[in-house]
Amino acid sequence: MKTIGITGTGFIVRTAHLPGLAACKNLLVKGFHDIDINAAKAAKQRYLTLLAKAKNPVLDVAVKETKTYDDLSTMLDDVDAVDICTPPKHHVMALGLAVERAKHVACEKPLARNWWALEASPSIGKGIKAKKLAFQLHTQAIWNPLIEAGRDAVQSGIIGEIEKIRVLHQTADPKHAMNLASLWDMHHAGGGALMDIGPHAYSVMWYWLGTRWTPVATEAKLLKATVPVRTIASIPNTRITVEDDAHIIIAWRDKKGKEITGDLEATWNQKDWCDGDVGTNLEPTLYYEVHGTKGTLTFPNIVPSNSKPTSLEVGFNVMAADGSKSFLGHPIPMKRIEESIFFEELESAITSGGPTRNNFKFSEDMLAVFGAAYLSKKNGGVRTTLDEFKRFARDNATPDAPVEHQVSAIIDALQ
Repeated sequence: MKTIGITGTGFIVRTAHLPGLAACKNLLVKGFHDIDINAAKAAKQRYLTLLAKAKNPVLDVAVKETKTYDDLSTMLDDVDAVDICTPPKHHVMALGLAVERAKHVACEKPLARNWWALEASPSIGKGIKAKKLAFQLHTQAIWNPLIEAGRDAVQSGIIGEIEKIRVLHQTADPKHAMNLASLWDMHHAGGGALMDIGPHAYSVMWYWLGTRWTPVATEAKLLKATVPVRTIASIPNTRITVEDDAHIIIAWRDKKGKEITGDLEATWNQKDWCDGDVGTNLEPTLYYEVHGTKGTLTFPNIVPSNSKPTSLEVGFNVMAADGSKSFLGHPIPMKRIEESIFFEELESAITSGGPTRNNFKFSEDMLAVFGAAYLSKKNGGVRTTLDEFKRFARDNATPDAPVEHQVSAIIDALQ
């Protein structure tokens, strides 16, 4: 049985990671680390409770071996892997320690506050590759069986060659966003809704497009505090300094030089999309649309199933170029199933040395895409290549300062 330790035991651990880990029978959470030791103890107790509820035999081992830690280095010495769930500004520090000790890594999105944090810490990427460490970024959606089915449909050629893709994500819990003051601090995660919700949307776009396509440029259509004054963490009249709604266009290019566009929207507002109201009453928080040479695929769509007794199934509407329609239906998956699949695949990659569903390069590219979007906004919404953003980052990183100070200087320069 492989072991994992969790550093940072806040909301995302309690609501997503622990339910997924409690379903795994070959991966033991052996350690909980937090600067607040009481939070670590509470997370441990929740894990044991969830194991018992799931009747998972791992419980017997966890009762004897799972500990809480007030020192990350000590915990790393006791586990095979680490799940990094600290605030984003601390991700690179924890990641560096883990790679130095040859520990496999799962990390909550985004991997860092800015692409430069990774560029200025080259030993991390090189260490993951040289030491053959498993790495996965926790972006949730692509481990859901429905999203996997959508990828399979798109890659099957049912709509022909992809010409354009649209992926829209809203927060599922606006109250949670309003209650966390740190989310509204640009130096917490490097930005606002784009850095928080954007990784979910970007990961689906990347996953559905497949390895043929590489992101090369971004245009900012909307990166704005659409509600400029809010009540945040019970403090009224808070002036908003990060975007609550993000709408960007990503240019993707293949090795032959062909380009297609990806329309991405990520918002904390849970209201109409900036290009109109789409989606369904059952799942209004996301909408996907892929245009191809032979037709268009949209998701989600809810219909009654043909089974007895009748239930609901969710799936993909396909409209062919000749106007004919078809529906690719799937049973609605168990809630939070993507969390258990995420950790089961991590354990499998650790054990077999095989690939993970996403990887360090994916995480690095996503940060460059988002950085280019912020630079595009600064320059009036013009198309901005990833290389242009990287030059901007190099030019604005504070010389001879600690990496985190360099990153903060770049974030400030992008305003």
